[in-house]
Amino acid sequence: MSIIVAFLVSLLGFTFIGVPIAFGIGLTSLITMFLLEMDMPSILARRFVTGIDIYTLMAIPFFMLAGEIMNKAGIVKDLLKFTNAIIGRIRGGLAYVNVLASMFFAGISGSAVADTSAIGSLIIPMMEENGYDKKFSTAITSSSAIIGVIIPPSIPMIIVGSIAQISVARLFLGGMIPGILIGLGLMLYCYYISKKRNYPIGEKITFKQFLNVLKTTIWALILPGIILVGIIGGFFTATEAGVIAVVYAIVISFVFYGVKLKDYPNILREACLNTGIVMLVCASAMALTWFLGVAQVPQNLSNFLLSISDNKLLFLFFINVILFLVGMVVDLTPALFLLVPILLPVSLNYGIDPIHFSIIMVANLSVGLITPPVGTVLYVATSISKLKLEQLIKEMLPMYIILFILLLIITYLPIVVLWLPSLI
Repeated sequence: MSIIVAFLVSLLGFTFIGVPIAFGIGLTSLITMFLLEMDMPSILARRFVTGIDIYTLMAIPFFMLAGEIMNKAGIVKDLLKFTNAIIGRIRGGLAYVNVLASMFFAGISGSAVADTSAIGSLIIPMMEENGYDKKFSTAITSSSAIIGVIIPPSIPMIIVGSIAQISVARLFLGGMIPGILIGLGLMLYCYYISKKRNYPIGEKITFKQFLNVLKTTIWALILPGIILVGIIGGFFTATEAGVIAVVYAIVISFVFYGVKLKDYPNILREACLNTGIVMLVCASAMALTWFLGVAQVPQNLSNFLLSISDNKLLFLFFINVILFLVGMVVDLTPALFLLVPILLPVSLNYGIDPIHFSIIMVANLSVGLITPPVGTVLYVATSISKLKLEQLIKEMLPMYIILFILLLIITYLPIVVLWLPSLI
């Protein structure tokens, strides 16, 4: 019990005083190591290295690089044109475009922060110019961005698969329907608010104009299909899919978007910085979870929860509350590295499918990306729109309710998650 208390107090303490999360987790690992009476620093260093020496994790830098290339190529502008051609002609059309563009871009970036930055910088000013409230424009951009970590190819799904040794292909499929449901739920709210506030109707376009837009966008839309078909069909692994995504992105950026060789130093620099941050968090979190494993925290937690109740539905409710609270103070990536090794073995004792439980974790913790005080997506969105955080939170309250309802559906209707994975 003393190990658990020290772990929680240290991690939360470092978080609240503003220590960067990677260093906070690393210091917590150091404290836990000494509490376990392991006084050899080489143990911690070894766990840092071996913790990320996982083949599947190599997919992360490749997908990040592919997303950076596509973003530099200006693919987001074409995605916005394409989604506007599909759905922009109805009342509140740009709101629907915002959500739909996030769903399409999710199939390229796999990151909510990248989604917010790339799409938000274009769509928020566009919506404001067309008569939409800035607060609503920013709120719907933030809320729809979390689809980026649920719809494949999702970087958090790759992380979960590598930690838990679960098929990444099955995790990708498990996230498809939940991601679509979130998109549809947010679109229903867009319909309601557009009617209520009388948001403008977009211009109709001809079929010929639609085909012209499709010609420039089709190359970006093909990429998620290549990745999914390849992984699910067993043609290549998630890591190999990342390499293919990079090669594909380089080819279409040269051929169709005019990206030059001189642009690549900046592209590589941004991709390396983002990858370095993620992998440092991964290394420190994997070291901490190893020490917690040595202390038998998962087994003790499982015994404690089973002693309270063996009801699976009650356990899922309890876990969702814990995940939501953790998501408010710890970012998605480190939270997954910390909690998957602890909670997944406990869920197996309750007879919960590991694919189902993994999707619940990713979906719940993704909401933390748009909840204060840590919500990284919120801070990216407010930096774009120049709104105060409290203004944005008030506008997002109805969207939180929608996301919580959808989270309950994902949690208590396993077929929503497991139907597609059951087909392979």
